[in-house]
Amino acid sequence: MKVFNKSRVVIYVEPTQLRYQIIETKTYGDENKEFIELVYQDWTDIDRFIQNLKQQAPRLTAIELNLGDDYIQYQKIAYPEVKLTPTELVTYVEASLYKLFQQLGDQLFFDFVSISPKTLMIAVCERDTVNNWLELLQKYGFSLLFVGSHFESNLFNFLPWRKQKTKQHQFQLLLFAVSLIGVMTCYFFYLLISVQSDLDQYSQLLSDQQASQQRLIAELSGYIPHPSLSQKQIQQSLQMFSEKLPTTIWLNLYEYESQKIKIIGRSVNYVDIINFNQQVSSNHDVKNSQVKNIENSHDSLLFQMDIELNE
Repeated sequence: MKVFNKSRVVIYVEPTQLRYQIIETKTYGDENKEFIELVYQDWTDIDRFIQNLKQQAPRLTAIELNLGDDYIQYQKIAYPEVKLTPTELVTYVEASLYKLFQQLGDQLFFDFVSISPKTLMIAVCERDTVNNWLELLQKYGFSLLFVGSHFESNLFNFLPWRKQKTKQHQFQLLLFAVSLIGVMTCYFFYLLISVQSDLDQYSQLLSDQQASQQRLIAELSGYIPHPSLSQKQIQQSLQMFSEKLPTTIWLNLYEYESQKIKIIGRSVNYVDIINFNQQVSSNHDVKNSQVKNIENSHDSLLFQMDIELNE
């Protein structure tokens, strides 16, 4: 990005005299040059001076306007006992102007600085004085960097820099709030998509489980009229599983061996596994049922149950 360096004109204003100096940013040592003095009688002379200055000064020149003590009044005031925000402090100072200077706030430009932990120094200037300069500089296309005064080591600036700083702070807060809302919205949509994905996966598992149950029921419908003990136990165990197996559990492995059954399955809920084992244990055909282990596997719980059947 290209940056344009502005030159500036420093002007000191007294009731009948101006002192000014043109400082070009590309020229070193301009600050040490002597000020040029100009005697004036009225605003016509000042208007002519600014017009001539426009012709002499480089393009993009800005003005620093320093008002003499004849234009400024100073007063000290104590900080309030309660702690105030910067905006509240400005309101407090503005409300104190009439008491200190016997003029209303809309007749004055003011600024203040802290000169001790308990004391403020307030400077005021007639609003008409500042407005005349503002209108004249705007007429000839000058920008204004500063209009105010120096008192001891303190600098008072009557331009509305406090309001601009407050607006900038409010804009930063607004930008932060909008950014936070944007981040939270993105996070919400991420959670929504994640939950929807999990629901789709569990729906598919439930569908597979239901298909397995239907297949088991179809197989049981063709049972042998006079089954052996092992065939009977297999039939009874499969019937038991089809009745007691909850929708949150699905089986991956079924093994039968001489009155013993081992099943391996998955679930999304630990409690459902325990409850399923208890229901199996309470069956009159089951002698003992035990959950051998439960472990996390991807997004579900992998478990093994060993079941001992009655003869």
